[in-house]
Amino acid sequence: MPPKTAKKKKGITLTPEKKKLLKQLIMQKAAEELKKQQAAEIEEKKKAVEARVPKLGIEGLAKEALEKRVRDLYAHVCKLEEEKYDWEVRLGRQTEEINELNIKVNDIKGKFSKPVLKKVSKSQTKMAKFDKEAMKKSRLTLTTLKSTGKDKFAIEEKEEEKKPDWAAEQLKHKESEAGGEEAAEEEEEEEEE
Repeated sequence: MPPKTAKKKKGITLTPEKKKLLKQLIMQKAAEELKKQQAAEIEEKKKAVEARVPKLGIEGLAKEALEKRVRDLYAHVCKLEEEKYDWEVRLGRQTEEINELNIKVNDIKGKFSKPVLKKVSKSQTKMAKFDKEAMKKSRLTLTTLKSTGKDKFAIEEKEEEKKPDWAAEQLKHKESEAGGEEAAEEEEEEEEE
């Protein structure tokens, strides 16, 4: 058999040091690009603000003119706050409408989010074995049960305690008092004899 010849890799091979150096250079270049992009975004924001908000121009104004300028700026701020509030309310209303429409569309299409089910690896033979064991257990429990002679759902009736009859007790008490005097006399007579 001829000896195996190693296949040569095509392309550039780099040592670990060169790979590390190349990675560092790439990271530095990416960081510089990111800083430039952030600076450009900041400049765009500044330009947008300057275009929307005019300069104050309050140098050399008298007190009355300054007060008028402050009132104008205050009115402008109030107007902007009202607009902001209106936009927030409108946005909230639109998101609610979108959610309601999505629900209606899902109801019409019949698309509902199905719960994720767990995968169970049970083969038909394992399931059949499980069913057979369950049947055996149920048969065993039914045949080994013994009757106790009592109904499982019967309500145990307790003997009612005799409630005291107050009228009868008072009557006995009166009789005993009346009879008690007579009985006391009889006892005295018996003792004397």
